[in-house]
Amino acid sequence: MRKVLTGYAIELIPVTRENFQLLREWRNQDDIRAQMGDTALISAEQHQAWFDKIEHSQQQLHYIIQYKQQLIGSINVRSSDGLNLTECKLAEVGLYIATPEYRNNMLAFAPSLLLNDYLFEQLQIIELKSKVRSSNSAALKYNQALGYQLTPIADDNEFIEISLTADNYKKATQMVKRLLSRNRSN
Repeated sequence: MRKVLTGYAIELIPVTRENFQLLREWRNQDDIRAQMGDTALISAEQHQAWFDKIEHSQQQLHYIIQYKQQLIGSINVRSSDGLNLTECKLAEVGLYIATPEYRNNMLAFAPSLLLNDYLFEQLQIIELKSKVRSSNSAALKYNQALGYQLTPIADDNEFIEISLTADNYKKATQMVKRLLSRNRSN
């Protein structure tokens, strides 16, 4: 299950002992950390404990995004129902682009498209869910462009729940997939 995924001019490289420290550097950047559920700085010890937990997990996958030999961000998925990813039907996806020049352009869609294609087509996941800070309008617009539906969370003004089915995803991403395939071919 831990394989490099390639498409839309990018590669998703599994996080390993050789590259996991980069995620801590990115995750502790002020602009990225501010959008997370837990906004505290992550210590080296905390990061090592996290990696030890996820390294062989069958319930989650973590990738580094590579574009033209440059590492630009991270994307991950985890089972929402406690089952292995190969058995679950509901999963949660997280993404951040660490390199500012790739955040607000068409390329920012490539990691989500590549991972979502894999999750819906190969793993047969039925629905993806996540939470996004309600103040993060760029992320909300981004996810809506992918077909996510937004639902306010009762008694929580800080976050909005987002959910995506395979059908909504296919309908919403036809045009962006064509554009990425045409404009960003290797």
